[in-house]
Amino acid sequence: MSIASLKDIGLFILALLLFPWPVVQAEMGKGTVQDPVTREYVDGVYKDWQEGILLDPQTNNYIVTYKDGYGFYNSVMFEAATKIEPVLKSKFKHPNSANTVVYEYKLKNGTRSKQNINMFLAHVSSINPGSPMGPKGWDGRAIPTLTDSTLRLSWMYDSEEHLGGLAPGRSIGEFKVESSDLPGITVMEITGAAKATTWLGHTPPFDTPVGKQLWELKTNNFVPRPAAVPLIPVPNPFDAAAVLTNMQRHVNQDLVGMKLIDPAFASQLDRLFQTAIAAAKGGNTVALKGNLKDLRQMLKREHADVDKDDEDWDKDDDKNKEKDKSRLIDKLAVKVLDFDLKYIQKRLGNND
Repeated sequence: MSIASLKDIGLFILALLLFPWPVVQAEMGKGTVQDPVTREYVDGVYKDWQEGILLDPQTNNYIVTYKDGYGFYNSVMFEAATKIEPVLKSKFKHPNSANTVVYEYKLKNGTRSKQNINMFLAHVSSINPGSPMGPKGWDGRAIPTLTDSTLRLSWMYDSEEHLGGLAPGRSIGEFKVESSDLPGITVMEITGAAKATTWLGHTPPFDTPVGKQLWELKTNNFVPRPAAVPLIPVPNPFDAAAVLTNMQRHVNQDLVGMKLIDPAFASQLDRLFQTAIAAAKGGNTVALKGNLKDLRQMLKREHADVDKDDEDWDKDDDKNKEKDKSRLIDKLAVKVLDFDLKYIQKRLGNND
């Protein structure tokens, strides 16, 4: 299935070209210009300056032109961290009787990438002590966010060499996290090792037009990939109605928003979720088990092989992309939802 809202940053660059930011009136003055190719500086340039951000076609870097606090102009290079073509695979399992889900990730940097990959991150609901874990050279962290109750889960290549990381054509695994929460799907933000920008005088203030442009550029400075992460809270004591309600919200808001599911198919699932939630709240376990089975069967009609144990973990799935475009729901989304429903069945005493 097509993931239209998760296209590479090329779409963002195209948006910059087709829908440019408001033009600031040009002004004569003196300033410093950084050469786009050599990155050397030329001081004392007197010309007609125009503040803003432009894409340099020669280097595919951005030229940021701004006026500093002393009245001088500066034109410096900003290299986006998006010159990568990453492939991210995620899998998850419930390995024992403990109510813990183990999440694993494998990352590949495409052969056509122009940068090493040095970081990937996502926001998750919670993780267990001892997480995250990662391969040698990668620093895993989970930091509480200031805006909500989520955690900012990340792995960063830990090296004194700023441009180090996963080289083009290489892959790496062993990224792991454990959580008591069930999987959902979110956008994993993957970044390349870009050369740092040297701001002359100061960074353009946010309250200026060029400062707002720069903030927008930095906010979108990653390549998005869908990934399964801890996202569906599981109450203790267990409450099937609460878990199903969280799943229902995740389908209707997140999966539909990421275009991982056809809206009409999501509506069909929603009706089954409503019936299951009503049965759970009413204590009708027999009816609830039947509802869960109906939900799983509906998902399997789109992806009959959902129960296979990640047989393609080490394979390139490019051949399956065209086939999946005709599906009403993305395969990863089916795996996540089916796993969560199966988990509820187990907590209800049904090991089918």
